[in-house]
Amino acid sequence: MSKHRTASYLAYVLGVATLAVMYIFSSNPGVIVVTLAAMGPITLIALHSGRYVAWYIVASLLGPIIFDIPGLYLGLWSYGTPQLLGFPLWLPFFYGNITVSFIYFLLATQGWMGKR
Repeated sequence: MSKHRTASYLAYVLGVATLAVMYIFSSNPGVIVVTLAAMGPITLIALHSGRYVAWYIVASLLGPIIFDIPGLYLGLWSYGTPQLLGFPLWLPFFYGNITVSFIYFLLATQGWMGKR
């Protein structure tokens, strides 16, 4: 099995694990924060590429700003455990993990990554 295929499977598993953590520990936001915060560096180390660090940071910062803050302040939805500006602390980690996992998996399975 090639390195790209192994890494794309890992990215897929980490993306699914991010979603699973959200559902399994939905009543315990502290566990979600710790778990998702730990999964981010594991994902980035496993993918062996610095460019995904930038994607992680951008998604972590812009995800809540673009998608959640406007909806919260327009009254479109609310979170059951708001901790910072109306959203939970785990949200930036969620956006970072999902974005990196999705981008890597998509590019790896489409063969756009080339040689390392």
